[in-house]
Amino acid sequence: MTLNSIKVEDSAGDASDEHGAEASSSASMLPGGVHKVCLPPYRTTFQKLRHRLSEIFFPDDPLHRFKNQTGLRRFVLGIEFFFPVLEWGPKYNVKLLRSDIIAGITIASLSIPQGISYAKLANLPPILGLCK
Repeated sequence: MTLNSIKVEDSAGDASDEHGAEASSSASMLPGGVHKVCLPPYRTTFQKLRHRLSEIFFPDDPLHRFKNQTGLRRFVLGIEFFFPVLEWGPKYNVKLLRSDIIAGITIASLSIPQGISYAKLANLPPILGLCK
């Protein structure tokens, strides 16, 4: 069985894609199952640098929600950005509170003994393992 990025071929010669579906001939494929690939559009060095820096510092574009919004909506989104409870708070319910309490108990039951044991390993009083 040969695996490439385009299709998987059995030794019997059946062609199928990576998910098991039959490969069909399309206009973008050349004979032999090879896809045509276009060159990317030309960009200046400054455009490339700007794109790379934006990907490094803002990989998910945190300000995308503000685009094409009215002034009042931008203000509300800005307040929700700095105080996230205003976004999720109105949707919060008792079922979520129950799940949060169970998660808190679970994390506490794991992290308290871990903190105490790390303090003991460092030859410190166990109470110092609880201070973070």
